[in-house]
Amino acid sequence: MACPVFLFPAIRGGVSWRAVRSSWWRNAVFYQVYVRSFADSNDDGVGDLPGITSRLDYLRSLGVDGLWLTPFYPSPQKDHGYDVADYYGVNPEYGTLDDFGSLVEEAHRRGIKVLIDIVPNHTSSRHPWFEAALAGGDDQHRARYHFARGRDGAPPNNWQSAFGGPAWTQLEGAPEWYMHLFAPEQPDLNWWNPVVPAEFRKIITYWLDRGADGFRIDVAVSLHKRRDLADRPLVPHRITGLPTTAPGFEIIDQPEVHDVYRDWRHILGTYEPERVLVGEIFDAGRQSRYIKQDELHMAFAMMDRRWDASAWKRAIDVYRRAVSRSTSLPSWTQSNHDVIRHVTRLGGSGLGRERAKASALLLLGLPGQYFIYQGEELGLEEAFVPPERREDPLYIHTNGRHPGRDGCRVPMPWRQNEPNAGFSTSPPWLPTPAAWDRNAVDAQARSSTSVLSLYRRVLEMRCGLARRLPARMDWAAAPKDCLIYHRGPLSVACNFGHRPLELDQPADNGFAVAIRPGEESPMRLVEEDE
Repeated sequence: MACPVFLFPAIRGGVSWRAVRSSWWRNAVFYQVYVRSFADSNDDGVGDLPGITSRLDYLRSLGVDGLWLTPFYPSPQKDHGYDVADYYGVNPEYGTLDDFGSLVEEAHRRGIKVLIDIVPNHTSSRHPWFEAALAGGDDQHRARYHFARGRDGAPPNNWQSAFGGPAWTQLEGAPEWYMHLFAPEQPDLNWWNPVVPAEFRKIITYWLDRGADGFRIDVAVSLHKRRDLADRPLVPHRITGLPTTAPGFEIIDQPEVHDVYRDWRHILGTYEPERVLVGEIFDAGRQSRYIKQDELHMAFAMMDRRWDASAWKRAIDVYRRAVSRSTSLPSWTQSNHDVIRHVTRLGGSGLGRERAKASALLLLGLPGQYFIYQGEELGLEEAFVPPERREDPLYIHTNGRHPGRDGCRVPMPWRQNEPNAGFSTSPPWLPTPAAWDRNAVDAQARSSTSVLSLYRRVLEMRCGLARRLPARMDWAAAPKDCLIYHRGPLSVACNFGHRPLELDQPADNGFAVAIRPGEESPMRLVEEDE
């Protein structure tokens, strides 16, 4: 059965709570827009920047404070924008620089900030630098990437690509290989070459001058690779026995990466209002080293644990400790464009949807930021994409051994009873499941019990309580399979079990609540005077 969560404000007169310092991004709710799949303005089956602009009122009505746009730069689209051919433009499929300017202007007019994705680890193989590097062995551009001689016809070392196979591709008819920790079409930049960091200073300044409110940094700890290119020492995995990299051996996460973000933070500090850096870093241990007053503002607290109260409590505490010595708070999230949608992970169908409602409410009550992945507010599940329609390089380069990430990237359903759920009349770049018609935005907006209505209600309540909520929260004693915490005037209880729970809280906490798994309406507010 589903396990709903409840938020219960119990606000008493004469009580004031110390709020977190007033930077706009602290405790903000961000919305990740997968540009290719959000809104299509010209009916070509591909989302675009004018489409996003046309849906800003929807995002304002949802109650978000900021957007994160996935890459929209010119790109061959081998990894749908994470293979950048030009860091200073807009992919023609997505619009123009003027369209970006209009999007930022209209978002700001509605009080919504705009973060853009920056991809500093690698470029596209079609980037002018890399094309020049391939043109001649002595070209200065070659030093901007990682080229090395092979070993008796084999790669320079035993490093592996995240997309399968060696992290090296040999040049045709030459002994040299080039490094790519991802797809061969994504050659890694050499951050030891001072030309590379100098270029990225220009890139971030360019977009800040165009109104961007900050950056989400792709694979943020990966910029500098170990200089010796040493083989990974392999040891048997303690469970599977298969070869795995020995603990303590780092290919990435070199000390010099911190210097990059100190430099970027200094640049951002010259702009008003405040700009922010969000690192794609999920490991809590690394977060504690990068989220600092002079480095990154935020990183992602990905809640991908099994549906178990103790597992969730441990994960929440780990992420809270990771930033306890910084000036930040955790940035909670459950899904993004790289992972299976959490409704599916939490059980799928009705069960997964009810658990997803519960988990969202649990996390939205915590101190910190929250990142919504587009369609999460509709309760969307992972979609099945036929093999012949899949485009993800992770699927392609593993020859189908990995299912890929297309299932979480299917276009948004906007209108019921229309072709492709209102995304476009032309065939969309990924097929829309027929069942998504009932999940369309307009259908959910008409129902007071829909997932969309729940998100709108809770985000409105969160906003209304914001000035009263302290940065501290405290766990309370709770029955088995239940979590309860208090945060100033807000109390949150979540039932992870299968049986109803009756909770009688002390009078000074201002609420009494029954938690019953499987109810149609998972949220019930009990005010102090009930």
